Amino acid sequence: MANRIISAKQTRIEVLTRTILSPAPGTAAPRHDYVVLFTVRAAVKTAGSSEFAAVEIDGKRVTHTFTIRWTSIPFDIRHRIRVEGRLYQILKVEDVDFNQTELRIRCAAMGSEDVEAAR
Repeated sequence: MANRIISAKQTRIEVLTRTILSPAPGTAAPRHDYVVLFTVRAAVKTAGSSEFAAVEIDGKRVTHTFTIRWTSIPFDIRHRIRVEGRLYQILKVEDVDFNQTELRIRCAAMGSEDVEAAR
């Protein structure tokens, strides 16, 4: 079988896992941070603004779809995606054509990484 280009993957994305840091001195409030699970190139498709073509997963509207090469590194909807300082919540991870060549990750935009509400 000849090698073929399935899609142009030009955007660098990071798949992140959330970790709990020790509380700041003098407070008991837990702090959170993100640690990079892996970095990969992806093809990005943004959702249109049409109400008729809107895709919702568990009540959240899909804003971006990332397509990456298939990986054996386990990740799921508990993780996040970061692209140039913006965070995206993973809503669904699906194997394209069920042949372990590509993964399609459907996400909802969460906002800037430095906004505390996104953490």
